[in-house]
Amino acid sequence: MGRLTALVAGAAIAAALLVPSVGPAAPGDPPCAADKTLAVTFSASEAGAEVPLVATHEVQLLADWPGDVRNPSLSVPAGVRVLGRAPRKLRLVVPARASLPVTASWEQATDPADPDADPSDPATRCVATRTVQVPVQSPLPSRPFYDLPAGEAAWSTFAVVPDQRRGDPSPLEVLVRVSTAARFPSAGTRARRMPVAMRPSERVHYRKRIPHEDLLTFPKLCRFYYLTCGPSRLYTEVSALPERGPGRITKRDLTGGELLSRPEPFRKVAPYGVKIRAFTYTLPGHEPRALGYDIQVRQSGRLVGRVRRAARCSSKPNRYDVKVFRCKVVRRKNG
Repeated sequence: MGRLTALVAGAAIAAALLVPSVGPAAPGDPPCAADKTLAVTFSASEAGAEVPLVATHEVQLLADWPGDVRNPSLSVPAGVRVLGRAPRKLRLVVPARASLPVTASWEQATDPADPDADPSDPATRCVATRTVQVPVQSPLPSRPFYDLPAGEAAWSTFAVVPDQRRGDPSPLEVLVRVSTAARFPSAGTRARRMPVAMRPSERVHYRKRIPHEDLLTFPKLCRFYYLTCGPSRLYTEVSALPERGPGRITKRDLTGGELLSRPEPFRKVAPYGVKIRAFTYTLPGHEPRALGYDIQVRQSGRLVGRVRRAARCSSKPNRYDVKVFRCKVVRRKNG
């Protein structure tokens, strides 16, 4: 989700943890006495900022002890998506549950308060295991921004943006239905679909590279990038919004962006949201008489953004007696 503002300090996260339980000792060294076992606390970070755990976010979890430990290891229940691990760290996707149990195992001195204790000496070493319940917050659904500046020949431009601190970074799905009549397409109309990844770990490095959009002619843009093209004369482009600063999001912030590829949708990720632009482009003699479309954006099983338009089109001479193709919207609905 990009550069996030720190919400809590590590001590605050640790204080929010439930009382840890002492688990069974590992084979080999004797188990540590309960009153001599070091406490373990956890802090989480995302994009370099310290954060609480928010479901569906990709975070790094770090364990910390108030004394010297050896051979630490961390584990989480089966089914939690782990992206990477180190002795004191786990990189994972936070599951959607009330809390995440994290189990830490380590070796320590039998009496950490003894100044002569040496955790490397097997004679004065013990093993400990503790499971800590780290609280998990629910994510907020992404938010739509309608009626952005559309540009020449465009019917509509809108954006779907996650909350900068607790937004849902689950993949988006963009669906487009098109009608050749001046009405909204029915739910039974076949939809063109495009998934959009938002987490950095979901980016795919495809074997076959496609040209940059700035180097392509219009037909090749249709082939490599646009979600809809062809006989309907409706063209839909989906762009990943650029990084923005912290603070309140306004429409003026939602400019620019990089086109996402329809055949290779995970070449780029969109952690800051997407912008969708629908427009018409025709050659003389191929103008549609009418057109309608329904663009939906879904995430985590819910509808988070929707734009519908219906229009009648015609070519009429302007004041210079040059025929100009225009479409007049006769019905519109957002959301």
